[in-house]
Amino acid sequence: MEFPQQQKPAGDGKIVYPPGVKEITDKISNDEVVKRLKMVVKTYMDMDQDSEEEKQQYLSLALHLASEFFLRNPNKDVRLLVACCLADIFRIYAPEDIFLFITRQLKGLEDTKSPQFNRYFYLLENLAWVKSYNICFELEDCNEIFIQLFKTLFSVINNSHNQKVQMHMMDLMSSIIMEGDGVTQELLDTILINLIPAHKNLNKQAYDLAKTLLKRTVQTIETCIANFFNQVLVMGKSSVSDLSEHVFDLIQELFAIDPMLLTSVMPQLEFKLKSNDGEERLAVVRLLAKLFGAKDSELASQNRPLWQCFLGRFNDIHVPVRLECVKFASHCLMNHPDLARDLTEYLKVRSHDPEEAIRHDVIVTIINAGKKDLNLVNDQLLGFVRERTLDKRQGLCKDFASDV
Repeated sequence: MEFPQQQKPAGDGKIVYPPGVKEITDKISNDEVVKRLKMVVKTYMDMDQDSEEEKQQYLSLALHLASEFFLRNPNKDVRLLVACCLADIFRIYAPEDIFLFITRQLKGLEDTKSPQFNRYFYLLENLAWVKSYNICFELEDCNEIFIQLFKTLFSVINNSHNQKVQMHMMDLMSSIIMEGDGVTQELLDTILINLIPAHKNLNKQAYDLAKTLLKRTVQTIETCIANFFNQVLVMGKSSVSDLSEHVFDLIQELFAIDPMLLTSVMPQLEFKLKSNDGEERLAVVRLLAKLFGAKDSELASQNRPLWQCFLGRFNDIHVPVRLECVKFASHCLMNHPDLARDLTEYLKVRSHDPEEAIRHDVIVTIINAGKKDLNLVNDQLLGFVRERTLDKRQGLCKDFASDV
C-alpha cells in the first residue's frame, strides 16, 4: 500500500523515530536521508520479534517507509536502505499486526471535522481500491482481522459521511464476502447485529450499511445465513451465536431487505410450524403472519407449501395459535384480497370453533375488512356474520348487532 507523496500515513497522531533520528522527509538532502535511514536500519536490525513494545512503537514508521517517497526515490542508496528496513519489517511484524494496526486507524473516519480526516479517507479509499484486505485470506488469523474491520466500519459510520465514504466501506466489505471461501458465524454476527431493533434504532447508518451489504452479497451470503438458522431453528444449537434469541426478528428484517436471503430458511419455518411445542408453533405463526400479510409480500404465491402449512394452523389444537391465525386473516384480507378464497374455507371452520373468543374474532375480522372495502368480503363470509349474530351467547349478539 502506498501513501501520497510528502504525506504521513494515517496513524495514531505522529510517526515515532528511534532516539537520535530526526524526521525523514523530502525537505532534507539525500545525504541526510541516507544518514538517518542508516540509524533506522540498525533499529529494525536489532529489534526482536518478541519486543512487543518496540514493535508497536515503530509500526507507524514501518508503514511510512512503504510510501512513494521511499519506494520510488531516485537515489539508489536510499532505496537500498529502505529495502533493508523492509526486509527486517517482514521478519519482525506478522501480517496480522500490520492489518490490525491499519484497521485501528480507520476509527479516525468517525470525525469528519478532524483536520486529519482527509488522510483517513485516503487510507479507506486506497484499501478499497486495491482490495488490500483480500491478502488476508491466506493468513491463519484472517477471521479476526475481518471481524475487527467490519466492527470498526459499522461503529464509525454516521450521517456526516458522504456517499464516497459509504461506497468505499461497501466495496471493502463486499469484496471480502464475495471473494472468500465463506463467512464465519462470528463475521456474520457483526453484520446481522445491526438489524436487531435495539441496534437499528441506535445507529440507522450502520443498519443501512448492513442492509446494502446483504443485498449486494445475497448470492454468496445466503448459504451462510441458512446455515445459521438451520443450527438454531432445526438443530436447537442456540450456543452457535449470541444472536440466537433474536432469530425471528432477524428473519423479519432479512425478508424485508430481500426475500432471496431466506430462500433456504423457509423450509425450516415449515418444519417449526409442525413442532410439538404449542408455544413454539405460536411464535412461528406470529412471524409468518407478518411475512405473509406484508403489503408487498409475494410469499404466499411463491411458496405455496409453506402457505398451505400455515393455513393448517387455523385448525391447531392450541387455542392461542388458532386465535392468532384468525387475527391474521383480517390484515391479510386487506392487503391480499386475492387470498380471500383460501382464507374463507378456514374462517368457516373457525366460525364454529368451540372457543367463544375465536368465534368472536372471526366476525371481527370479516367486519373490519368489510368496513375498509366491502369488495373484500364475499357472500360466504357475510353469511358467517349473519349466522353468528344468531349465536345464543349474549356477548356475540350484543357485539355484532350494531355492525351487521
